[in-house]
Amino acid sequence: MVKLFRKLVAAVLTGVMVLGASADVLASEPGGKVTVTVLQTSDLHGMVNPFDYASNAQTQSSLAHVATIVENERKTDPDLLLIDTGDSLQANYIQEFRNDVPHPMIAALNYLQYDAWVLGNHEFNFEFSSLEKAISEFDGVTLAGNIYKADGSRYQSAYQIFDVKGVKVAIFGIDAPHIPQWEKSDPTHYNNMKFTDPIDETGKILNELEGKADIVIGAIHYGLEGEYGSAGVESIATKYADRLDALLIGHAHATVEEAIAGVPVLEPANNGQYVGKLVFEVENKDGKWVVNNAATKATLLDTSTVTPNAAFLAAFKDLDTKSRNLAGKKVGEVGKTFMDPVEILPGIPAAIVQDNPITDLVNIVQMKESGADVSLAALFDASSNLTAGPFLHRDSVKIYKYDNTLFAVKVTGAQLKKIMEQQAGNFFNQYQPGDVTISFNPDIRMYNYDMFAGVNYEIDISKPEGSRIVNVTYQGEPLRDDQSLVLALNNYRYGGLVSAGLIQESDVVYEGGAVRDMITEYVAGLSEPLMPVCDNNWKIIGAPLDDAQKDLIYEKVRSGEIQIPASEDGRTPNVASLNGPALRAEGKLPALDTNESGSATASKPDTQPDVSTGSDSAGAASSAKNYTVKTNDCLWNIAQSQLGDGFRWVEIYELNKAQIIDPNLIETGQVFIMPAA
Repeated sequence: MVKLFRKLVAAVLTGVMVLGASADVLASEPGGKVTVTVLQTSDLHGMVNPFDYASNAQTQSSLAHVATIVENERKTDPDLLLIDTGDSLQANYIQEFRNDVPHPMIAALNYLQYDAWVLGNHEFNFEFSSLEKAISEFDGVTLAGNIYKADGSRYQSAYQIFDVKGVKVAIFGIDAPHIPQWEKSDPTHYNNMKFTDPIDETGKILNELEGKADIVIGAIHYGLEGEYGSAGVESIATKYADRLDALLIGHAHATVEEAIAGVPVLEPANNGQYVGKLVFEVENKDGKWVVNNAATKATLLDTSTVTPNAAFLAAFKDLDTKSRNLAGKKVGEVGKTFMDPVEILPGIPAAIVQDNPITDLVNIVQMKESGADVSLAALFDASSNLTAGPFLHRDSVKIYKYDNTLFAVKVTGAQLKKIMEQQAGNFFNQYQPGDVTISFNPDIRMYNYDMFAGVNYEIDISKPEGSRIVNVTYQGEPLRDDQSLVLALNNYRYGGLVSAGLIQESDVVYEGGAVRDMITEYVAGLSEPLMPVCDNNWKIIGAPLDDAQKDLIYEKVRSGEIQIPASEDGRTPNVASLNGPALRAEGKLPALDTNESGSATASKPDTQPDVSTGSDSAGAASSAKNYTVKTNDCLWNIAQSQLGDGFRWVEIYELNKAQIIDPNLIETGQVFIMPAA
């Protein structure tokens, strides 16, 4: 009844006080003390059950794990508040069942008696009616203070004031402001509503809450750092430190457990990995509740330390069965494993530093469906792969995890080059002398790095950002600035490029369905098994990777003595290059012998891929053998199958320049001299 009462009141009023289940247990006398507990999840992304249906694997975190922690915490404090800060309705197949009544994720939130749910950006990935349905089914209050309807009123409540043991606890909710950009291809997803800046809206809400609450907590679906020019939560905490008691955040999938300007801030990663826990000590002083800020505890509870809740698992067994059945449905056949190995070194995904058949497949499908001349696609997951055997429904999800739809736009050659600079050239860190690996810009997520098809190009990472895309050709000729082309891209990238001023809405010539569904249909329509096809139309240059101890460094990486660094939040791998001189200065390598010059010629023959051009293959054919090119071969696959290292395609090319006019265009039946394995 309490939850129902809360829901009814929230539907009518914004920010009214709701009586808690234990409102009769008060410490209202002067000197009385109580504790207030608030639990938080965020970015659950459909992880109701402890199973990843795309990878077909058990997980160590889920809402079922969260259920165990919530049950245990309620034994200590039955009056605790339970909040989710958004991105619940998308991923792990949950969106496939959004028309079920009730929505299965909403059913799970209701099962655990969530008090409030803040809308996240992925809640707007689908038809608006499905979101409206989900909100209507939620038993708690939905918060979204910075979303406004056309009439100027808020779409959902900005805040809710809960009565917890007599203490007025205000929770206000804010979403990421860039949904109109991300969903620009279909504004009906967000009903053409207006999204205001989080830092400005926070100030407005705090003014509205003035004098109404004893504890004020911001529940914000936005990361510490802002995006696209908007200030992030770190700025919000700093600006309003004297008016906030805590911030519960999401969106960045980060693990945050810190105080900013004295304000406790928690972010519990994603997929139910952690539960944020706030505990406030509140004392009644002269009839007014006062928070002892020095005693506030803000911690993250690791869900991998508990077992999934048995009753919860039983309640959502049907969802698990349906999800497994759909994910395991056979679509077609894969004739050969696409990526082997997936990493060139532990922590460096092969498919990012070299053209690969996974993104080529996506681009092939996008160009086929849209009729475009050129296509761009990102690799959303560094471990994406297709292995020989049945192609199941989950495989489309595995290589294309988001529900993006396909667009095509008119561009000129000049526009395309600018897009390539932003989406490809800027992703890599600039090469420094002594580097032995190529690394990624820590400020750019992997899903914002695109690989292009339909044009040939090189990325010269010896140059600064903005000037790295060189030698761009189209159909064998240099790409002219005034050349007219059609570019295929997904709706997410379309929105970003429009916002960046690189394309215009009027440039659209094609709008299609979900890219992932197109991949599934493409494979289903093949009369033969799907084979990896890689045209090697791009490569990285300007990085000789020639330190004398390169091979020793690679050995130490493989053995775990040296680690490839990842971003602080773990979402971007390989964010700094390994550098020979730096490693020697740190004492991680022995000093160079006097005979070692630091040049590539001083190293042992490389056993690790060198993705730069101009690799020295002299003498590589001392134990030469021949290879006859087969259907669907590319130099990468030949090098991978025959030499065990796809990046050694450069050596094959160097040995056979007389007959390989273009390394991207080899012909069935050609006979190549092979370097020694």
